[in-house]
Amino acid sequence: MLNYTSKSYGDDDFIDRIAGNDNRLESLQSTDLLIQSALVPNSRVRSNEAANNDAAVYTGHLDKIYTVPISAAYIINASSASYQYSTELDDMDVSISPTPKQHSFDDWEDFHLYPGDNGKVYMDQITESKSSLSPAFGGGTYSTLVQVAAISSAAAGAGSPLVPSLFTQFTSPIGYELEQQNATAALKLFKQAVDRIYNEPMLDKFAVCNQWPNQCGLSDGVFIDGGFVDNPALVINVAQYQIAGGDLDDTLRVILTNTNQAWGTDYQYSLFLQYFNSPINDGIEPGAYVWPQGMLTPYQSHQIFEEFMDESILDGLIEPIPNSNMTTALLKGTTIDSPIFDIKAGQKVKILLVNLNEPITTYIATPDIVNYFTEPLADMTVHIAENEELANRIKLFVEPALVHENDDTDTATSASETIRLLQRPILPMGCLLLWTMILNQVV
Repeated sequence: MLNYTSKSYGDDDFIDRIAGNDNRLESLQSTDLLIQSALVPNSRVRSNEAANNDAAVYTGHLDKIYTVPISAAYIINASSASYQYSTELDDMDVSISPTPKQHSFDDWEDFHLYPGDNGKVYMDQITESKSSLSPAFGGGTYSTLVQVAAISSAAAGAGSPLVPSLFTQFTSPIGYELEQQNATAALKLFKQAVDRIYNEPMLDKFAVCNQWPNQCGLSDGVFIDGGFVDNPALVINVAQYQIAGGDLDDTLRVILTNTNQAWGTDYQYSLFLQYFNSPINDGIEPGAYVWPQGMLTPYQSHQIFEEFMDESILDGLIEPIPNSNMTTALLKGTTIDSPIFDIKAGQKVKILLVNLNEPITTYIATPDIVNYFTEPLADMTVHIAENEELANRIKLFVEPALVHENDDTDTATSASETIRLLQRPILPMGCLLLWTMILNQVV
């Protein structure tokens, strides 16, 4: 698809272009680019049909393996391009052990299936051999645009049969609900269906091998969409600012867009409450195991702010934009230490949250679907671009001299204040790229 599209735009070399600092747009030469993905805790390599077991590859280090996806960001700055993981461990290992070809929820209970009460990020090694994790796509030096786009847009990644513990966590809420209803017959049929999917190779590539388009081996990992960790875009941006030498005395200003369909779901609340001291992470240390309401899979806690926030407080900050579905909210936080993300305490962060509240599809494929969505998506884009109230709120946020807040007043634009524009990547990159191409034809 990308090959055909790039040739249609007269850019025959697009699919082979390196995702490096030399290939950034001129206007972005001084901007760090962070592309969000996630490394799965384990994967499997299918054996031949006669074998009773497949090989399972577990990611971890120091006699421990992960039970949850690990936030991964492909970071391009002025001097390099590399993959960085949210972990206190500098080097990643893989361990190999047999795993049954047939799926069983019992085999993965140690990975804390739904509801995941008292889960842990690490578990003891259960493996037979160990080696170093192979660098993804040459370690970043030779990663192409298409490879990076693929790992950041694997939106159905948790449904891949090649990511066994995550696949089981992803499907376990349905089984849990059937158990609570004592629906024995339905539960049996459900488990049979899961086993059938687990043995369907056609679905393997929902997740992306770290050597794609080559096959994974016994020292490779697998990537999925970063939304499954879940959406740490804000966290990794704050971390990158500090890692790059940003002053902790500065106030970091972030414009955060939420490409949601509607506000008020468990998922929407969890997306933002997870950053604060909130009911969803009560008693959970930053970086520890958490499975908030509405989230598809568990992950490491993304709390980075000390301030308390709950649903009622967050709702009270939401401000509608007249004659529009969009809303905004001004959030404030002070960072705490979160070693897994290399975040240090004491950084003031102000966030302008923009909720689109529009039905944006993430599945744009085949001419019929493209034609169906072209006009409404184009109309939505024009509405956002031409909305004067939204533009005014962004200008007021970007220019502190014009901002008057209830608890303080910025009287002058400080040279020390840093502005970051951050797009929450709920829309998979590949779909967003295609969407942009479509709109270029009609707007």
